[in-house]
Amino acid sequence: MPSPESRVAAGLIALAALAADQLAKWLVRGADALPYDLVGGAQIVLVYNTGVSFGRLRDLGGLLVAGVAVLVVCLTVAMLLAPGRYRVGLALILGGAAGNLVDRLRFDGAVLDFFDTPWWPAFNLADAFIVAGVGVVLLAVLRGARA
Repeated sequence: MPSPESRVAAGLIALAALAADQLAKWLVRGADALPYDLVGGAQIVLVYNTGVSFGRLRDLGGLLVAGVAVLVVCLTVAMLLAPGRYRVGLALILGGAAGNLVDRLRFDGAVLDFFDTPWWPAFNLADAFIVAGVGVVLLAVLRGARA
């Protein structure tokens, strides 16, 4: 069983990811001059995405919110019980999923996306945390398989 300290640390990582995501979205919603050009054709924009996975599957509605809520609960339990090498990745996934769930509850089933690039659909900080968390978990799995 994981130590209480490591569970608290994982919880703090998840909360920090959630807070950073929501702060970034709050700043974007309050910005006056959007779109804002970045380097390489990337922009800060304001897009309400009702779909899943980069705008796909837009017609899922309440089923999607329920599914994300179940995912958040499952990730929380997994994070509390997982071996240490998976906990940081699970915490990042949890924080990102929670950030997008907060959006879906606040914005009538939509998620606020604000990074837009010419080579990838619009996304937000929560999405980046989820992808990073999956990467961390995959690396931990691969390292464990080699050991």
